[in-house]
Formats: sequence, C-alpha cells, structure tokens
Amino acid sequence: MSLHSQTIDSFELARASRQIDGWVNVADLLRLSSLLADSSGALHYRVTGVADVEGQPGAQLQLTGLLRLTCQRCNEPLEFQLDRAVLFRFMASEEALNALPIEEDEIDAVVGSRTMNLRDWIEDEAMLSLPLVARHDECLAANSTPDFDPVKVANPFAALSAMRDALNDDKGNT
Repeated sequence: MSLHSQTIDSFELARASRQIDGWVNVADLLRLSSLLADSSGALHYRVTGVADVEGQPGAQLQLTGLLRLTCQRCNEPLEFQLDRAVLFRFMASEEALNALPIEEDEIDAVVGSRTMNLRDWIEDEAMLSLPLVARHDECLAANSTPDFDPVKVANPFAALSAMRDALNDDKGNT
C-alpha cells in the first residue's frame, strides 16, 4: 500500500505497540514541497504505538531527512537537516481534545481515528519542523548587531545644538 492512501487505526497501533516505518518522497508531499527550494529527496518516518503512564493511547513519531530551503538573507540554497521526534496522545473526539488543560504541552494531543491518514500526519509534522526564518549560520552572524556604544554614535541633535549656540553667539555680538 502506498503512503498516499495508507491509513492507520491509531488506537490499535497504540494498543498493540505496533511500529510502522518507511520512506516518503518529498515531492509527494505537495504542501511541504511548496515551501521548499527543491523537492528532491525523501524523508524517513517511524511511528511507534505507545500507551502513556495513564494508559492513554499514543504514538512516537520520528522524522529524519534533508530538506532544501532558501536562505532568507542571501537567497542561496540551504540544506536543513530534519530530525524531529514527537510524542502524541490520541484523543477519542474533538471535545475530549478541547477539554485538555492548555498547560499540558509535553505531549501533543491529536484526535485519533480508525482511519488516520499517515501521509498527512507526516507532512504536517515536517512542515511544523521548518525554521520560521531559514538562514545559513554565517548569514545569522552577519545579521547580528554589534554591541551598541553610545560614545561612538554621534548625537543627531548635536548639530542642532551647535547651530543654536552659533545663533546665540551672533545675537550677543551685535
């Protein structure tokens, strides 16, 4: 079965502690590809069903691969090494998901399903892994502001003050 149409029973995956792993071509992830400079390559995924300490069904999702972005400073290609591992809790309904306390952010909660689309889930997590502003390390350093030294910075009002003083001197000499 191709990843395009593969669905999983998230609750059964967790109950049986089943593991699914494989590869997906970046070009097949259309929403993700639209954010990249180049859609070549593939991502490796591993989904492992788990139950948390409270017995709630969940999964560990691991994604690795190389994504090609564009540096937002120099517009040159930038290779981004994706390495994401996220622990999820599957909730039975949207209402149960919304009832969770907001403070609980150690584990991501999603609505589980007997027909959860694996490709969409992988694509969503890959997109969430992208940096907000992609830049090379050297471009980050070039963009940093040197320490501010007020002694070295000319006061923009100093020229006005000098002009005022010169006018006052001229009035005193007449």
